[in-house]
Amino acid sequence: MISVVIPTLNRPEFLRQALQSVRQQTYRDVEVIVVNDGGVSVADVVAQWEHDLAVELVELPHRSGCSRARNAGIERASGEYIAFLDDDDIFLPHHLEYAMAMLRSGAQFSYSGAVVSNQRCIEVSPDGARMHQKSYSFDPRFLLIANYIHTGAVVVENFKDTKVRFDEGLSLCEDWDIWLRLTRELALRVSFGADITTIYHQIDGEGGMVVDGQATVPSPFSVVRQSLYSRWQVGDDPLVVRYRDWFTAFESYRNEMIARAAPMPRQLFDAVLRYSYWRFAEGHEPDHSDIPHLFTLPNHSIGQLA
Repeated sequence: MISVVIPTLNRPEFLRQALQSVRQQTYRDVEVIVVNDGGVSVADVVAQWEHDLAVELVELPHRSGCSRARNAGIERASGEYIAFLDDDDIFLPHHLEYAMAMLRSGAQFSYSGAVVSNQRCIEVSPDGARMHQKSYSFDPRFLLIANYIHTGAVVVENFKDTKVRFDEGLSLCEDWDIWLRLTRELALRVSFGADITTIYHQIDGEGGMVVDGQATVPSPFSVVRQSLYSRWQVGDDPLVVRYRDWFTAFESYRNEMIARAAPMPRQLFDAVLRYSYWRFAEGHEPDHSDIPHLFTLPNHSIGQLA
């Protein structure tokens, strides 16, 4: 069985769509744990699905953050595997079945591709290939540089009997930190599937962490990045060190742009991730002179720099 953990906060309509996407899974041996992070009541939303899903609602007494909410869900998970789904994101119908194929083949940590959308959608259109995608093969070295794994794309062996949890001191990049813990501290076997099986929403005006994180100086992302770089030491890997320096320079430039109230390109970080991942994978040195161009080129052109 797969336990699907869904933290939610003040977005009952989005939660309804997220639950519907779980109900539509082709893999049916599922339980759902909805964790209300001290927000408006979602009891009526959850009750609508009680006849179609094995669903439990956990109520936190006050807002504690997505890490605490996910950890509360992990504690209640009775499945052999755990999947994560944010309340504003969507599983495509074959997501869990696709993950189970990898897990049955010996993986302990599976993840697949995601479409990154700046508009609400519940399915991927035939031209989905032209949309931004977060779909990268597993590279443990690059995971020390940047997070390229979408939270909703992960299905992992139940680890609640270990000490690994989401860091409740982090309000951003907590998923990046736990992927490092699971793959390094627990040394889970990782399998990546290139199929697009989830939809990751990054929409202006909906209170998402990624969008809101580009509204203040210094960007919270730049602060957390340096914290995680200090926590997860590189060792003797000069190329990783140089790409970390490149990302630090990128964050500094982004802070300058925010301070000048310059508009941020939509899905900037996902485009930067695509650019840097492939350069790193091919062994190219990072090029600091490219950073300003990343803020001015159309999104579809950014990948061409790689």
